[in-house]
Amino acid sequence: MNKWRKFADSKAFYLILSLIVTIWIYLSVSSPRMGNTRSSSEANNVAVSNKKATINMNLQVNVDSERYFVTGYPKQVAIKIEGPAALVTATKNTQNFTIYIDLRNLSVGKHRVAIKQDGLNRDLKYTIKPRYVDLDIEPRAERTYPIQASYNAHRIAPDYQVGNVVLNPQVVQVVGARSEIQRISQIVARANLPKAANKTYQQEVLLQAVDEQGHTLSVLLTPQTANLKIPISLPTKTVPVKFVQKGDSSKTYSFSSAVQKVQIAARKEVLNQIDELELPVDVSKLGDKKSVIIKITDLNSDIIEAKPKKLKVNLKDETDQNVANNGG
Repeated sequence: MNKWRKFADSKAFYLILSLIVTIWIYLSVSSPRMGNTRSSSEANNVAVSNKKATINMNLQVNVDSERYFVTGYPKQVAIKIEGPAALVTATKNTQNFTIYIDLRNLSVGKHRVAIKQDGLNRDLKYTIKPRYVDLDIEPRAERTYPIQASYNAHRIAPDYQVGNVVLNPQVVQVVGARSEIQRISQIVARANLPKAANKTYQQEVLLQAVDEQGHTLSVLLTPQTANLKIPISLPTKTVPVKFVQKGDSSKTYSFSSAVQKVQIAARKEVLNQIDELELPVDVSKLGDKKSVIIKITDLNSDIIEAKPKKLKVNLKDETDQNVANNGG
């Protein structure tokens, strides 16, 4: 016991104790720090994880549009961005910035201007392509023009004819550079007819401003489309009808109908040969029928269409009357 007390009071004891405490403090402090170092390193890796993306953006033009009209610039440009992955993804999804050219301090004429951006996060690097655009600033002009229908007549089926073409609307408002407006020859609603078109064409078609050579001009049209209707049909003719008895029967009939005239559609040479339409009525299998229904196009294959298509023909047996007349 005395030896222990003597050792505890010695300088060696305190040196050993100090060494133990120092080692304990080092271990207790360095272990969490090592863990923190790893966590911090991982966090830094995440933070500096970069990403690239390319976004196609509409190009905004800042100009006095009441006085000037600008041509020659692209409608869209590409911007390549690079930076923290989360920020790049968010920017690409929201596109909460603008790409623009500022022409407000420029005069009429040709210019090369830089494309700029506004609203892009400062932590992002970016490159805009193209960096510059060549454009032309001209005085603005505005006029109203009638719309002209255009179609290829060679695409109309043989023997068919075109009726009165209908356009809705019939006029268009044109805005553009004064020089382009002055070159306008007409505003065209061009129909894309199928080959051998044999029925009415009706479509919403794009309008185009063209010069005397048929070249499309760079102007703004309001509206941009028109409803175009081109009636396509065979020639028609209205003629009286005459019913003629056909087939073997011991009876003689007279025929009548509430319809005295019909409109027929056929080739022009066919119509030229018809002044009265003879319609045969087959009496060979009438029995006791008092009327029959006949279809005009079934009786004459040269007739493509007829209005009305079918006729009700009333039958009257004239046999006894004819015998009496012959006997008298």
